[in-house]
This record gives sequence, C-alpha cells and structure tokens, in this order.
Amino acid sequence: MNRALPISQSYRRPIFEAVILQAIIGVLAMMVLDGGDTAHICGISLIAFWSAASVLIWRHPKSPSKTDLQLLRFGYLPLVIFAGVLVHFLWHVRGLDK
Repeated sequence: MNRALPISQSYRRPIFEAVILQAIIGVLAMMVLDGGDTAHICGISLIAFWSAASVLIWRHPKSPSKTDLQLLRFGYLPLVIFAGVLVHFLWHVRGLDK
C-alpha cells in the first residue's frame, strides 16, 4: 500500500520550516504571562494557517509556485501579527481592553 501523498516534493522543506516556526512562536507565546491570550491568538492563527495551507496544496498539488512555497514557509508569522492586532482592536471597540 502506497501511503505517500500525491503532492510535489518541493512542499517538503517549506512545510518542515513552517512547523519549526510555529513551534518556536508557540513556545514563546505560552511563556507570555497574560492569562493565555497570546497563546489563544497563536492557536487560532495555527488553525487558520493550516486550513489555508491545505487549500493551497489541494489547488496546486504538483506545481507550486515560488509564492506558494513562500506563503507556506513564512505565512504564519504575518497571520499571527494580523490576528493579534485584530483581536486587540476588537477588544478596544467592545470596551474589553485591559
């Protein structure tokens, strides 16, 4: 039985680098003493990133572009920053900021 995914081998390194980046950011987020808010933001961003990454790989399984590979490699970092800014903005609008 062949258990290999039918995707290009060029996805291997960007996916590995994305997991390493997410592990580093996740550990750092868990070390912040803010009651878990930063860790929650990173967790939600993690789910959003892998949902988008699976759609990207599904749409271009055999021929990823350089942009696709860069988004897989570094797309989590801007997503975490955007989610953090958005959450704090929404807390401020709702009057829940600390």
